[in-house]
Parts: sequence; structure tokens; C-alpha cells
Amino acid sequence: MFNNIIEKRTVNDGLHSLVLEIAENEYKQVYDEYNDEIASKILNHHLVNRGDDGRPTDVQIHHESDSNIVKISANIHYLGNSHTTYGIH
Repeated sequence: MFNNIIEKRTVNDGLHSLVLEIAENEYKQVYDEYNDEIASKILNHHLVNRGDDGRPTDVQIHHESDSNIVKISANIHYLGNSHTTYGIH
């Protein structure tokens, strides 16, 4: 879907917080709007490509008009998961 995604993670008391950064011009080649449903699709695709079994929640997209970066943030849960089936959660 996207060739250049930067992934940043932090872990606090077992909760993984993730931010994906995508260049705005690359994002606009695929999508023409910004919404959390699109963000979930992108995040789920990214997790599948990485073989990551985390379960995303609180997925949000962030784009400021003066920035050339689109950010997708989410919490990723691992504890208590059976194998994740990917889709919109």
C-alpha cells in the first residue's frame, strides 16, 4: 500500500502506543480524505505485513495543514489475545 512508513512505538505499563508516519504526497496518491476508518485500514495492513499479532484500538489519524506528514496513532494490545484476525476493530 505505502512504501515508506516510519513506525514509532512506546510501551507504558504493558500498553504499546504506536504512531505511523506517512508522507502526505504518498498518502494523497491513494486517499483524498483523512478519517479514522482509512487510518484503521492502513494500520491493519501495516500490522499484517509485519506479522504483528497486536490488536489495535483508539485508532486516529492526524494531519495538520502546514505539515507534510500524516500520522496514525493507536494503542496496540497483546496481552490476552488469541491470534488476531485482521479487520476493522
